[in-house]
Amino acid sequence: MSTFTLQPRGPFSLARAADVVAHFPPLRHQPAAGAEVRLGFVLDREHAPVAVSLRDVGGVVHGRFAGSARVEAVRAQVARILSLDHDATSYPDVARRDPALAPLMSAFEGLRPVCFTSPYEAACWAVVSQRIRKEQAARLYGEIVRTHGHTVELDGQTVNVFPRPERLVERCDVPGLPVVKRERLRAIAAAALEGALDAETLRALGDEEAPRRLLALPGIGAFWASGVYLRGCGVRDVFPDEPMSIAALGALHPGFGGGRARELIDAYRPFRMFVCFLLRVAAARGVLDVTPQAPRPLPVRTTSGSRSAAWR
Repeated sequence: MSTFTLQPRGPFSLARAADVVAHFPPLRHQPAAGAEVRLGFVLDREHAPVAVSLRDVGGVVHGRFAGSARVEAVRAQVARILSLDHDATSYPDVARRDPALAPLMSAFEGLRPVCFTSPYEAACWAVVSQRIRKEQAARLYGEIVRTHGHTVELDGQTVNVFPRPERLVERCDVPGLPVVKRERLRAIAAAALEGALDAETLRALGDEEAPRRLLALPGIGAFWASGVYLRGCGVRDVFPDEPMSIAALGALHPGFGGGRARELIDAYRPFRMFVCFLLRVAAARGVLDVTPQAPRPLPVRTTSGSRSAAWR
């Protein structure tokens, strides 16, 4: 077992992250335990199954992990999952530029985006969750973990880990999972082995090219090409043009539109995804009254040069 620490730069609450994990289907098969947050994931590039336990000690995140000897690699991946790889010292300034955000930032103090453990897992969730209810997708995803995943012992506790791509390529027979989705999951796993889902590589490609590359994956359309990039790679400064995010912005600013929408989103730079995530969580918790059935389309480009599809 090894250890590491993460010193947040700017506001951060591990308790807020734990609440998101508990409500996030791809992660909630690994619930928080008391004051700890437990995560199980396959490590970037080498794909070793890793178990991590996180605690807040005086504002510093202390991690303990098992499954790999690569301390810096594990530390970097946890930082990305919790958006701690971004300096958010100036994030509170956003509320001064848009005072309507101040009550939300206070109610959800320290909230940062909680991401998928990797673009690989994000793409697998995208395939599993397509055209079915979220609860059904969570059940199937959990069954994949139980049937084909890994277990890692940490502090006397068993932590479950989604199958490494090598294993998923070999076998993906889960009751209730359609054959076409099994085939797509195997193809996603094969792409991960080839490096097509490496987080740092996708980040380096940028807001336009990375989603375009992801469109080559079977079963990944524009919606999830953007979602895998944004929520799998931990992108900080994109506000996606998709129904729930736009509806949440509209709930915060009733009657917004046109130039006002552009002005609002520009004011959130360089933390547009942080604000988007805050709005989405506030809507999910009932703090914002959101009606997504008829969202107002944004007449602005929300990524650097292209309109972005959604993540859920």
